[in-house]
Amino acid sequence: MIGSRSPRPISDLARELVQPKRPNLVMSLFHWRYEVVAAVLVPFALVELFLACGVFWSLLILAGLFNWVFYWRSARRFVRLRLRAIVIQHRLRTAFARARVCTVDGRRPAILWTRPRGDEITVSLFCPAGVGFDLIHRQRRLLAAACFATTVHVGQHPRLAHLVTLSIYRAGAGLAAAAREEADDVR
Repeated sequence: MIGSRSPRPISDLARELVQPKRPNLVMSLFHWRYEVVAAVLVPFALVELFLACGVFWSLLILAGLFNWVFYWRSARRFVRLRLRAIVIQHRLRTAFARARVCTVDGRRPAILWTRPRGDEITVSLFCPAGVGFDLIHRQRRLLAAACFATTVHVGQHPRLAHLVTLSIYRAGAGLAAAAREEADDVR
């Protein structure tokens, strides 16, 4: 017996054979914008602080800022969630390439915005023609594994088919979201 699998469409085969495109220089700078800004602005700000206040006062100000972020719970949570959102952006881009969530010519979805909300991180995607809700929804378990998450809920914009929203629930949280995903699979 040949098997009970349904034949795959030719576009899926073409997607498997093509290499996802590497971003050009402008897109690479956009993907790494937080790191580039940190690498440029932090040394500049430190030099300006040392020149304006002197070494003693600068070290005192830096120690105060560090302690403020370290001991203030909501500031610490804000910094941790923003850093996690940045890491998830990079991991999603890599996961899109590995899972072949791309067009037949290799274009991947663009991440427009990432918003941390408690145990959930919401990612807004702009999908090029040929990539849509269905393709991303099929690969949601692989995307969840790439983001160190328990589940990824894929939502479609009510009017615009090219906008997709990913809700990423971190490990240990989002059990209700996992139940909702299982209920969606049953339907």
